[in-house]
Amino acid sequence: MKKWIASLLYAGLLMIIPVSLMAQEVIKIGVLAPLDLPVGKGIQNGVQMAAEEINASGGILGKKVELIIADDKMKPVIGAYEYTRLATQEKVSAVLGTFASEVALAVVDQVPKHKVPFIGGTATPEVTEKVKQNYDLLKYVFKVFHNGYELADFSSEWLIREMVKKRGLKRFALIVENANWARPVAAKWEKDIKDAGALIPVIEYFDKNTKDFTPMFAKIAEAKCEMTCILTALTDASALIMQWADSKGTLLGGMSGSFTTAWKTTDGKALSMISLSFPGVFGVNARDKTFSAKYLEKYKIVPEYTSIYVYDALYLLKHAVERAKSVEADAIVDAMEKTDYEGVAGRWVFDKASHHSRFGPGFRQFMIMQWQPGEKACVIYPDEHKTCEMILPPWKQEK
Repeated sequence: MKKWIASLLYAGLLMIIPVSLMAQEVIKIGVLAPLDLPVGKGIQNGVQMAAEEINASGGILGKKVELIIADDKMKPVIGAYEYTRLATQEKVSAVLGTFASEVALAVVDQVPKHKVPFIGGTATPEVTEKVKQNYDLLKYVFKVFHNGYELADFSSEWLIREMVKKRGLKRFALIVENANWARPVAAKWEKDIKDAGALIPVIEYFDKNTKDFTPMFAKIAEAKCEMTCILTALTDASALIMQWADSKGTLLGGMSGSFTTAWKTTDGKALSMISLSFPGVFGVNARDKTFSAKYLEKYKIVPEYTSIYVYDALYLLKHAVERAKSVEADAIVDAMEKTDYEGVAGRWVFDKASHHSRFGPGFRQFMIMQWQPGEKACVIYPDEHKTCEMILPPWKQEK
């Protein structure tokens, strides 16, 4: 009798546990990252920290998370190959990560063949535009990252409001990494600065392997510019920052993927450098201070913004799988589309048509930060998050 009851109970359990989960001892998650770059190492660190936390609290539906991390080397052909390998050979339930726009687009092209959810990161809006145009084929793609136009709108608003109107700056220079993500941002800056009545005598595009920026700074000085606006992400900007400081150049600001490590890599020459940044990098409010402090303690370095996005991405996937009670791709898609989750980067809610997440107050947000004396990174914009007032470079300050 007892054996008969036990058999019935076991059969009942079989009926409510999806077959896809019964066969698995772990839930395998693929991760793509350019591991030789700080942003790629940030992806690796962020996702590993999230996986350790999730596994320590019972895993996903009782299964441990197993990460399989692949180096995409920031090359589209390698990214596409590694996504395919993770999907077909490693049999992962989803793939997270990437950074470069070109790599992400190459991966997206492989998604219709394999239908393994790709919860990726890149600034180009082409990814979500492709999803919107080809939803049935690309519904497995979700973007856990910002779009270039969000960067452009937010940073341009700051430039016009704070630099042109409030401080009265009239002459700007643009130094721009020649990459897909940067060109539309630079175009937005150029248009808005000129529309506000200011001038841009110098616009320079550079290759990501550029090491000597002194000719650009000489040209900027000759043009009597008052601020140099930079756009870098794929470039290690340490050389640019040190050469700027050595030239005693204009106020330096904009966006730099090297901002978080700039103080240490330039031996403090980043003092007064300004850059767009992200919640969680330095821990400026209650929600992200815990993440930032734990990351710093674990890795002895402040998080990259890519660390924050992929950390949130794994938690978004966890909650989707738990709501769906399945790792089947279509079930994950359905659950992800219903996401409303408060992460380190902010509140995540996806547009059902494009799978881009909402941006602005109450959702994801950016901030403008500046390196100040004592290796202190301060928020200088927007006002509701401000922790200090902007300072000028030491050689520009009144004696």
